[in-house]
Amino acid sequence: MKMKFLLSLLFLFATWISEIKAQPDNGIRLTVTNLRNDKGFVLVSLFKEGQGFPDKAAQAFRTDKVAIFNRKAILIFPDLPAGSYGISILHDENNDQQMNKNGLGLPKEGYGFSNNVIGAFGPPSYKRASFTHKTGGLTDVQIKTRY
Repeated sequence: MKMKFLLSLLFLFATWISEIKAQPDNGIRLTVTNLRNDKGFVLVSLFKEGQGFPDKAAQAFRTDKVAIFNRKAILIFPDLPAGSYGISILHDENNDQQMNKNGLGLPKEGYGFSNNVIGAFGPPSYKRASFTHKTGGLTDVQIKTRY
């Protein structure tokens, strides 16, 4: 019985170590904070060189859907080529894959952009939201969600 327990513990430890080593050391690590709850998902669109930024997800270089834990979401886009990138996020609380708006056209769900920029009358420009990623390292990006 003791031997089974020790073998199980050793297996779990080995699995945990292999997962740690599986974390990429090249790419973009995004941390989304200030989410008002853990409902739904965070939809992330990573744009390269500005094409489609910020709301044409079909033109994004990569997209993903991230679970929320303790009002935070973390995502790594591994193995990216060097270049200029911009990120837009949506806290899709009702999981309908779109930004819900009120009668005045204002967002009812949270959103955000890289560099935590905001636009004066609409979304910010790619130029203001963009950042540079260099190959061979991990670029950390943090976005504070706005409601």
